[in-house]
Amino acid sequence: MRHPASYPVTLGIAVLGGVLAGSIVVGLTLAATLSIAWGALSKALASPGKGRIAWTAVAVVSALAAAIQFVPYGQDHTNPPATAEPVWDSPETRALAVRACFGCHSNETAWRWYSDVAPVSWVVTNHVVVGRRVLNFSTWDGPQGELDEIGETIHEGEMPPAYYTILHPGARLSDAEKQRLIDGLEATVGTSPPG
Repeated sequence: MRHPASYPVTLGIAVLGGVLAGSIVVGLTLAATLSIAWGALSKALASPGKGRIAWTAVAVVSALAAAIQFVPYGQDHTNPPATAEPVWDSPETRALAVRACFGCHSNETAWRWYSDVAPVSWVVTNHVVVGRRVLNFSTWDGPQGELDEIGETIHEGEMPPAYYTILHPGARLSDAEKQRLIDGLEATVGTSPPG
């Protein structure tokens, strides 16, 4: 049986976590995971044998899911100021790049709600950090990496990656759009090299 104070305590921890993280989504995640952990712990204490082990495992996993929300990595969702963009060969090339590339390769990342919830926040933040390091259309006045492979990367379907297009269906490009993006980016890099 649950203690009468369990719900207010759970809600209080969730609200505090949401305030500290600056995210309603984190608060809701904490409320859900802590409620599951508390309920599972209550069932574990009331269950014999294997049932106790199973409910204890659910309680531990849920408590860990709540605890990792307090890990600070992945919570900084700022976009640094843009310093320079390339001189695009056409507005269409820029529009295609915005659709398919800017999420990770610019300082204009649209941080979605799920990017607040660990461990997804860790993965999303890592992809953006690495993406900006390799190629950043918002810091074109600095060095850029792997520009000579950009066409091949898009042509082979490595960019945008499949997991990204599942969550961002607007980033899916047809074969014709991919070719126009490749041609446009190669022309852009040729006439407006970085640095």
